[in-house]
Amino acid sequence: MLKKIVFFALMTLPVVAFAQESQKIAYLDQEEVATSMPEFLLMTDSLRKINAEYEADMEILQQEYSKKLADFVAQRDTLNASIRAYREQELQDIEQRAQNYQQFVGQRQEEVQQTMLMPVHTKLRKAIDDVAAENNFLYIINLQALLFTSPNATDATPLVKRKLGIQ
Repeated sequence: MLKKIVFFALMTLPVVAFAQESQKIAYLDQEEVATSMPEFLLMTDSLRKINAEYEADMEILQQEYSKKLADFVAQRDTLNASIRAYREQELQDIEQRAQNYQQFVGQRQEEVQQTMLMPVHTKLRKAIDDVAAENNFLYIINLQALLFTSPNATDATPLVKRKLGIQ
């Protein structure tokens, strides 16, 4: 009986070793790959242009507020109470418009970024899946999620970059 157990153990050892070898785990610096994709760079440029337009609009609101405030301060003592109250309300309205605009811009920027990021994410995900299939990786883990990587661990970053045509 002991001979059978030893024989069985010796016969299954190479099978287990082969199974472990074929189930490799790799890591990937997803941020590095994504930020070097041409689509990501185009998205970043587009977002910069959109942000510049929003900033220009905000500058116009700020200039309007500054001009009206300067006029109000210069004339405040000579205005009657009803006109003074009207001008104060006008300044508060401009402040409120500026706050509403900032909220709108923040929401819109987030929506646009998510919309533009979706194709980048999809392309990156496909490349990761392809590299995993080609190299028999059981898992590819994002480097930022790891606390430790062994020097023997496989870095899939260059493989994914090559798959995407990134140098």
